[in-house]
Amino acid sequence: MAHFKANNLISSPWQAYYYRILYKREALPSRQTNPEIRDFSFAEDVLYGRVDTRLNTIYPNENFMKVIVSEDNTESSYRLLDFVSDAFVSVKGAMKAAQENGTIPSNDPIFSKFSIKRAYESPVKLYNNYITQLMNRYIFDYLDNDNVRKEVIKFSDFINHFIKFLHQNPNHIPFTLTSWHRSTTSNIFTSGLAINIGQLSFGTDPAIENLVLNSPSFTYYSKVCRANGFLISQLAPTVMVADILSPGLLPFAKNNTIYSTEDVFLSRYGYAYTLDYDLMQTKLVDGYNLFVANFQLEKIVKPRCVKKLTSVIKYREPITIAQAQQSISINQWLSAYTQIRNIEERGALSEQMFNKLIKRIKTTKYVDNFQAMRYINNTFRDTYKSKYGGLNYFIHREEERNKDTEPSTESTSGASKINNGGSSGGY
Repeated sequence: MAHFKANNLISSPWQAYYYRILYKREALPSRQTNPEIRDFSFAEDVLYGRVDTRLNTIYPNENFMKVIVSEDNTESSYRLLDFVSDAFVSVKGAMKAAQENGTIPSNDPIFSKFSIKRAYESPVKLYNNYITQLMNRYIFDYLDNDNVRKEVIKFSDFINHFIKFLHQNPNHIPFTLTSWHRSTTSNIFTSGLAINIGQLSFGTDPAIENLVLNSPSFTYYSKVCRANGFLISQLAPTVMVADILSPGLLPFAKNNTIYSTEDVFLSRYGYAYTLDYDLMQTKLVDGYNLFVANFQLEKIVKPRCVKKLTSVIKYREPITIAQAQQSISINQWLSAYTQIRNIEERGALSEQMFNKLIKRIKTTKYVDNFQAMRYINNTFRDTYKSKYGGLNYFIHREEERNKDTEPSTESTSGASKINNGGSSGGY
């Protein structure tokens, strides 16, 4: 009988919590004794591979991807960042050699074959699918059902009500790529660093225990992963994640002209905020044109006098990106972006700081949006270090509990304290 019983079908919140904690405490050795085991649900590690060392939201440069053809289906293939792909090929070779010399069994359902089941997923593609669903909710649930449709005739009306829509929703609804990529609707496979060699559903602890943890191959698999620079997910141990610039991964990085952590992020990733401005315009224009296609005419009824009413038919016209850029200035777009980011960040900026940022945007003459977008991104990024759930939050909480004792230089996760808000995060 399985010792770890958590799965996605448990209806009791207490039981689900108990079994999840039991798994976390006992299923795998601690990070201190087995550093290749990593809990990617803790603090900034939740965003591993989606933020850099300064907590900027990032996305992979697909020009540096390598293709690995599936052994299960030669018509399928998977992509990984070049140095990660090379490291995985090395792990696969080591596991195959271990099988041939009898170090591990040849009939293990997962470790004997050792083939990729899931790898890189384009964050932009996932984001586009997400925005399509979000715009449908905004148009057909909010504008139509809430009877505010008559107030939205022009494109500027559509934008203003969209900001209200985001603000009035009690749940976190990301709109920008930067915010979406940091949310639970994105995942670690968008980093280009992660591979899943199993087909096990996340959270199915009995299957993980029987097929992975109890496998005679698991210990050897762990050692090979560490030797080649891979971390193993504590909650899903068939998921391997490249440990950036760790000793095991360094040779593969150097073979691809990467010599430092900075090289990784500068050469293999881009900043999500650099795409936000154009994506914001494109998604709002596309959304408005969808709205126009479904609700081209609007009958507006107004009182003419005490006993009479008059009606006017108003037409909505589709708009192009060029027309949207001509009718709305760069400053207005940047102000709308700042409002949306502050909503996405749950009002991270104080009222004084927010008003100061908006004033600066409105009074500055911008030739293009790049410098302003970088400044806006840095302003919000600086708030991350104190957010609930981050590494610095846990450090501060631990310090508050131990004010009478000498402060430790180690965090509760075993990572060194960081004053600039970044996470050691394997970087």
